[in-house]
Amino acid sequence: MPIHANYSCLYVDNSNIYIEGQRVAEKFVRETRTDFRIYFPNLIKLLTGKRPVKEVVWGGSTPPESDDVWGFLRGTLHIEPDLLKRAGGENETVDHLVQLRMHRHVRKYRHAPGTIVLATGDGKGYHREEGFLYDIEGFVADGWQLEVASWEHACHKKLREFAEKHGKFISLDQHYYEVSFIRNGRIVQPLNA
Repeated sequence: MPIHANYSCLYVDNSNIYIEGQRVAEKFVRETRTDFRIYFPNLIKLLTGKRPVKEVVWGGSTPPESDDVWGFLRGTLHIEPDLLKRAGGENETVDHLVQLRMHRHVRKYRHAPGTIVLATGDGKGYHREEGFLYDIEGFVADGWQLEVASWEHACHKKLREFAEKHGKFISLDQHYYEVSFIRNGRIVQPLNA
């Protein structure tokens, strides 16, 4: 079994995190759904902690090229993100591309696995040997550490249970005010993680 190393590879299903965050804003916090925004620097800091980051894969709808998130990744973390843009609204295509990148990184770093940080609540496809949960079970068996970040209402039950049993589940609900803001309204709070 390879020795575990202190670094992370970050995989973000941006549409899942953004759309479900809008639901939290509207349904649970009573803020305006259409003005809800993710504050990416705090989200990334929350997800990566103080560990070095080797890979960032950002799947789905992405902020514009000039957005601060890319400057933060490139300037602060010295990481060139792998941006997988959504084509025609097909979630499965983007999910499959993120999963493919995960498999390639697991192979690339197989001699010293680190921590896979997966930001999504999507757990569908397991019984067809598909989906994030099916893949991360194998990665954990191969020596990778696991952290899953999601909104509580939107996280697939088995994905959350697996993360809690074999790694860590990060509730974005508990960091709502630190990872989000309302356009022309509430400002983001400092991250206390």
